[in-house]
Amino acid sequence: MANEKKASLYFCAELNEYFIPKKEIDNGRFIRNPERPSRLKLVLDYIQERFQEIQPTEFSEEHILKVHSEKYFNYIVKKSQEVDEEYLPEVFFVDPIFDTGTPIRRETFSAAKRAVDVVLSATKYAVDNKTPTYALTRPPGHHAMTDFGGGYCYFNNVAIAAKFLEEKGMRIAILDLDFHHGNGTQDIFYKDPNVLYVSIHGDPKRFYPWFSGYETERGEGKAYGTNLNIPLPGNTDIEMYKEALKRAIQKIQDFKPDALMISLGTDTHVKDPVGKFSLLSQDFKKIGVLITSSLEIDYLVIVHEGGYNPKSNLSAVKNFLAGLFGD
Repeated sequence: MANEKKASLYFCAELNEYFIPKKEIDNGRFIRNPERPSRLKLVLDYIQERFQEIQPTEFSEEHILKVHSEKYFNYIVKKSQEVDEEYLPEVFFVDPIFDTGTPIRRETFSAAKRAVDVVLSATKYAVDNKTPTYALTRPPGHHAMTDFGGGYCYFNNVAIAAKFLEEKGMRIAILDLDFHHGNGTQDIFYKDPNVLYVSIHGDPKRFYPWFSGYETERGEGKAYGTNLNIPLPGNTDIEMYKEALKRAIQKIQDFKPDALMISLGTDTHVKDPVGKFSLLSQDFKKIGVLITSSLEIDYLVIVHEGGYNPKSNLSAVKNFLAGLFGD
């Protein structure tokens, strides 16, 4: 039956539709903020028809505090309570929100906490049932550092879930496929030898976040070598991307993780208004096939990050999942 749900992937989703940032500052002018629930609505409709759903459950705030400092956590809570409409920093790294594109609204804390709950729910289900899961939620997380938020991110969803797995004695690999470097995830695990962070992204010499994502950043102390950045130029096509992905996969294979978390950004699609790669819809299937044919890992959790064109997001996700799990 065409509408029969496939059980090869389970998903947990919550788009926090009440949380709608209005604006950001780009090159000194106000523009419309693209991190809105509408960007992922078509994706949600698709996976609800295709796969089995997990209901999110609430987790203790202590999980957030194992990754973010208490000072930063309290800032997000307090600022969300006291803001009238929308607070937006005007300069970089003066505020605990490090950029000028990540506004705080009254709904910010509750939406960011709910996104954490969704990713933790998907992660726990993957472990308990030894089945792949997909967390579709927003706001995203991979730009949020221990002490700073930014890049539309407040709490680092993937890092919090990785810490959850690490406390179960696992070694975790995080493969970040968002167009932008996940400076937050790198920051959190830069000195942790039990977590491998591998990122394929737009060269920070030209693209956000600019200060992070260079090849020379490899980890510190006992964790040296557990951080791999593969920056690529604008207009990168599938052939160049596949070579980078093969390098990333080899690094993951050598690390021998118990669990793989994929930070899936669909802003690498050629029609995304924010990313600057040239990947076509069918290329995402090739990416999925390359991953699933090369890696055999007990636990797999996919977490959606960026992607700002609703139609290309849908096309990218459909093809990526088809490559991972078969048509």
